[in-house]
Amino acid sequence: MQGKKSVLLIVNLQSGGGKGHKWLARLEKFLKEKDWKVRTVLTEQQGSAISAVWEHEADIILVAGGDGVFHDAINGLWQSKRSVPIGLIPIGTGNVFAANMGIPSHPIDALIQLLNGQVRWLDVGETHGQIFHCSLGVGFDAYVVAQMETVSKPQKRFLGKLVYFLHALRHSLHYRWSSVRVEAELADGSRQVWEKEAWLVLVSNLPDYGGVKVTPNAKPDDGLLDLCILPSRSKADYFRFALLGLLGWHMHHPEVVVTQIRSAQIVSDPPVPTQMDGELTPPTPVTVKVIPKALPVLLPAKLNNK
Repeated sequence: MQGKKSVLLIVNLQSGGGKGHKWLARLEKFLKEKDWKVRTVLTEQQGSAISAVWEHEADIILVAGGDGVFHDAINGLWQSKRSVPIGLIPIGTGNVFAANMGIPSHPIDALIQLLNGQVRWLDVGETHGQIFHCSLGVGFDAYVVAQMETVSKPQKRFLGKLVYFLHALRHSLHYRWSSVRVEAELADGSRQVWEKEAWLVLVSNLPDYGGVKVTPNAKPDDGLLDLCILPSRSKADYFRFALLGLLGWHMHHPEVVVTQIRSAQIVSDPPVPTQMDGELTPPTPVTVKVIPKALPVLLPAKLNNK
């Protein structure tokens, strides 16, 4: 990344339970010491990062936050039709994208690696008129995301990723699975339909979902998305298939669907919530498709995900 001199730094002060307050000045200081011209924009609400990308020109865009604010920023970049390299400095609670792409968890280490890294054109998924870089979740995980809105900042800061697990465990007692119909275009262009009682449908661009390799063969630049359908006929199935997922055994279970797709239509009865990159989106029905190599992303030179 030699020769680039202007950077748009988007910081979510609330990420990770308020970590943005801690890292804002440090990130600015580091960039200025390296001779970068820095324009900083603080996100105040959902959608602020979209506006920031639209309104400010820069050689690169750096987003200090979690998957949610990065989701907003990439949507702004995609809508603007500009090819500006964009990178994520992880200070969120889950940091799913950073974990998959080998971006260090320490913000300054992440910044150093991004500035000395590579630009890689990644696929995205499109649905609801938006794009996602991590995943579209249909059903239980979106239900948990909705309940997470009540979690306090101190809880997020203190518990980190554990807060998701604890809330998933708690709310599994209240969530009811639904009848799901998924019609998908597969990697070879053929079409297939699945009709199941299911508690989670995941369409992912990455192999690791919150520490679990739900779609282990997913690659962010193979021109495909990866579909996983986890069935359920009882609440005991939530825990059974969650355990199989943790062990990686769900891939061999005859009732579990894991396959690569180009697009899919997902309908459920009753309708269930959906989420993209940890942000709530409208309930089912939902149509999703891949957009190959849509986004120029700054990543470390040496990647965990090949």
